[in-house]
Amino acid sequence: MFERITDHARKAMADARQHALRLRHPAIAPEHLLLGLLSQENTDADHVLHEVGVDRESLRLALQSTLVPGDSAHAANAALPFTPEAKKVLESMMREAAERGHSHLGPAHLLLALAGVSDAMPAQILAKLGADLPALRAAVQTHTTRLERGAVRLLLISNSTMHGGGYLEHCGAQIRDFLGSGRRRVLFVPYALADHDAYAAKAKAAFAALGHELVSVHTQEQGPRAVDEADAVFVGGGNTFRLLNALYERSLLPAIQRRALQGMPYVGSSAGTNVATLSIRTTNDMPIVQPPTFTALQLVPFQINPHYLDPDPTSKHMGETREERLRQFHEEHDTPVLGLREGCMLRVEGKQATLLGTTNARLFRRGQAPQEFVPPCDLSFLLGD
Repeated sequence: MFERITDHARKAMADARQHALRLRHPAIAPEHLLLGLLSQENTDADHVLHEVGVDRESLRLALQSTLVPGDSAHAANAALPFTPEAKKVLESMMREAAERGHSHLGPAHLLLALAGVSDAMPAQILAKLGADLPALRAAVQTHTTRLERGAVRLLLISNSTMHGGGYLEHCGAQIRDFLGSGRRRVLFVPYALADHDAYAAKAKAAFAALGHELVSVHTQEQGPRAVDEADAVFVGGGNTFRLLNALYERSLLPAIQRRALQGMPYVGSSAGTNVATLSIRTTNDMPIVQPPTFTALQLVPFQINPHYLDPDPTSKHMGETREERLRQFHEEHDTPVLGLREGCMLRVEGKQATLLGTTNARLFRRGQAPQEFVPPCDLSFLLGD
């Protein structure tokens, strides 16, 4: 179980122990888990509480007012057990994740679990505030399926390098126009490649040539805080599975998602484009690591296949073509997939989506023949979720 717990949820459990020690209680109970959860900011649990109209600070104060200090003195490094009720919460946390098909266990699952143990204090307080289990489950469903994307600004690039050119050279003019006038502080996410320093140095030189300052998130002590302080974010290409896994491990995915939904410019290339979509199910990459889930930033309501390759009628290769693999995706899913050939990119401004670049895009939809689109052209119909 514990290897599936996200950083935020793991930190909430560690903080729960500290609250139990501070209150001189003999074991970790559900109320300590809720206090630990409320100490984590900008998590999916925060969004869920906001959806049901519960202020995090009001909930914390309501909980603290019911807690009475005990008389169990422990050393700072003491190992505290979980109460039977807390064990029920952890078991319920796994069920809530499983019912949603999630392999990871995050703050929202912990919140649902706390509301689900009805004889424990947190569930009773949450219910009094209007956040009982049915309301929270509905809010989780709303948060995961209906994101407000009206303010998003995205530049989703198929590839970072074209044959015969340098890094970001073929799309430099589009990036410059997208970021606008004035010097921007761009936060770079290098986690799709293993050598973060070398990757950051290459990206920094490219953005300096465009007139912008680039800072890599791997050099920052607090990644989510660095996202909050950035003017824009650039997520580079490489292995998509490694990238998404790092976004979850470092608690960057909710931070980037929140800022992007508020209008922070997001530039993605290759893997960085993959993670901007609903999921990474249509990446071309090998799963060299296992992220907690395939669910990505969900900044657009469709899938993208970067580096899309057309079938070669002269090839003797007997494996599936890219088109055949995307048809297999549509045997299981209804979501449209936009195949971006190298040299192609999509710019999204709120409800407007424009295909740009020097090559065509190919759109795949379940039960329909693929469609070709020649840039520049309007693809805003893809945003009509």
